Formats: sequence, C-alpha cells, structure tokens
Amino acid sequence: MSFDGAVIKRQGGDFAVVAVKLHVLGYSGTCEETAAKYASFFPDLPIVLMSQDADGTPKYCGDSDCVAYLAELGAASIPWQTYASVPQEELALR
Repeated sequence: MSFDGAVIKRQGGDFAVVAVKLHVLGYSGTCEETAAKYASFFPDLPIVLMSQDADGTPKYCGDSDCVAYLAELGAASIPWQTYASVPQEELALR
C-alpha cells in the first residue's frame, strides 16, 4: 500500500501534507489520529491532511498557518510524491 504526500518548504518552517479520503476530514479527532499515523514518514514536521470534495475543491485539516499557506499556494502547486506504506527506517531494519 502507498499514499501521496509532500514536504512543503517555506520560510515559516517546513511541514508535510498527506492526501486522504474526504470522510477523514469530517471529525477533528479522526484528523489528529490519522495525522499521527504519518508522523514516522515526516519526523518533526507538522502534518496537514488534504482531500478534495466532489467539485475538486481542496479541504484541509491541520495547523491553521500551514492550511492558510496551502490555500494560498494552491493544490496544483503541491509537489506530490508517492510514499511506500512502510517508512524507510523500518525497511532498513528488515
């Protein structure tokens, strides 16, 4: 399994954004739990979750400053990458 994510570099500090299904953004507790699952892929970075509604409008859940930056940046400008579902540190131990 894999997921799409990106590291966003900005003057105010780097952060990560991860693409998720829209229903994940429906509850703040779910957002926090889901973001925590990706922490090993993006150590020491705040994580913003992103999805799109039926019209393609991006929806975000995470730090308000990071969300505002993404809204200004635009979803099409996010440098998406596909990540394997197992962090590299775990692969090295196998």
